[in-house]
Amino acid sequence: MPIDDRLGALEKQFQMEDLSASTGGKVALELASLAPLPWPFSKIIERLKARLVAEETERIRLMLTVCVSEVRKHETDLNRMPAPEEFVELLSDAARKAEATRAKERVKRIALILANAMVESKPTDADEIEEMMRVAMDVSDTDLKYLAELIRIEAAQLAAQDHIARFDAHMIWEKGFWGTRIVPEIDSVFSKLESYGLVARIPPPSNLTISADFQNRYVLLKKGLRFAELIRETAERSQ
Repeated sequence: MPIDDRLGALEKQFQMEDLSASTGGKVALELASLAPLPWPFSKIIERLKARLVAEETERIRLMLTVCVSEVRKHETDLNRMPAPEEFVELLSDAARKAEATRAKERVKRIALILANAMVESKPTDADEIEEMMRVAMDVSDTDLKYLAELIRIEAAQLAAQDHIARFDAHMIWEKGFWGTRIVPEIDSVFSKLESYGLVARIPPPSNLTISADFQNRYVLLKKGLRFAELIRETAERSQ
């Protein structure tokens, strides 16, 4: 059976499944009945058979559905790629993370990270992808709004070098929608992003006194740019 037909059958099965009435075992058996499934979905379904339960199934299904949809956009390239064992482990890890994640948008981002890793032409760094999926479990839409704005104003600078000079980053900061205003939410959001290594706080100018009232400023790091790239839809990345 062509890969497109197999993925279509899997996607259709997800859509038809009655989540309110299904049990983990029933879902696993029905998914398994679609065999032979294309790698790596056949492997992950085998691993999930014994642990799917009703509540978690919806989030796992959502993650798989998004991943299938994104991979389908690049299946011609995927057919030319080897099938490294790392993807099986990553897919299993993605399922566990989806199972433990409440917000559906975060589950979708986990799936996008996995799909992007699968269709990239460069070798996959499994540790990096696992870490990026872990970050995706925790960042909120608000966090991403601020990260996206920092990327908008600093990405061009970062693309041409390994890091942005402190002075340049300090001056560019004012081009964000926050301007020179003191925004209480900024420290909360960017401190969180900094804890994941996506951004870094810029030390204040040396001429400021301890009594000065100023907004902490942050600079985009390569890891932050990479994270944003991985959570984009694969079709958008190829444009």
